[in-house]
Amino acid sequence: MVSVTAIIQARMGSTRFPGKSLRPIAGLPLLEHIINRLKQVPEIDLILLAIPENETESPLIEFAHRLHIPLFQGSEEDVLDRFIKAGESVQTEHLVRVCGDNPLIDIPLLRSLIQAHLTDKADYTLPQDPVPLGSACEVVRLAALKKINELAKSSIYREHVTTWFHEHPSSFRIKRINVPDYLKNHTFRLTVDTDQDFQIMDELFNNLTHSPESPLNLETVIEYLIAHPETVALNIDIPQKNWRKENH
Repeated sequence: MVSVTAIIQARMGSTRFPGKSLRPIAGLPLLEHIINRLKQVPEIDLILLAIPENETESPLIEFAHRLHIPLFQGSEEDVLDRFIKAGESVQTEHLVRVCGDNPLIDIPLLRSLIQAHLTDKADYTLPQDPVPLGSACEVVRLAALKKINELAKSSIYREHVTTWFHEHPSSFRIKRINVPDYLKNHTFRLTVDTDQDFQIMDELFNNLTHSPESPLNLETVIEYLIAHPETVALNIDIPQKNWRKENH
């Protein structure tokens, strides 16, 4: 049995930025940067790509085959169901929820999250402190998601996989961990939803040293952004979707 599976949630039909999953940054598709980062996390046993069951997703199927990444296709709107069935397809016990628009996930933070989750036998593990948007992941026990699946009917809980934990914390064993100092309380936007976000990623990946085996270091990224406020200004005004609102 696989114990910890990183499930990357991605699709070609993003409302804000269609096709962004495979858009190149410094010569590699956005998703490949994410996969290269996850490969540096020894606590992860398997990386799985979970995509909608639509004809539009064929480029992602070809991408997964090229990189020999296991693939699961499920509901586009019911992401909770897609995650559960993806986890069941590889018989995993724990899931790392990875958003397919975050090419700068912090590796030390992710390792700490998984270690704490397993040590504490938690249902749901997340950072204690605010961190740059796009730099963190969440770790979830598959059995806890199945419990939510039986209870959650509203689309807000089906589309946003971990919302139920935040609104029913007493029903689960939730673990929050301290984050590295270099991430703490920074409000930089390190996710990719718009062209401005891509401009920043292009600048970071083209100006800072990295390779597939040694991905871009987040501490270096934060130092660069602190020194370049004009870069930060490129996407500072972009509103982030509010996952607490059902219609968006």
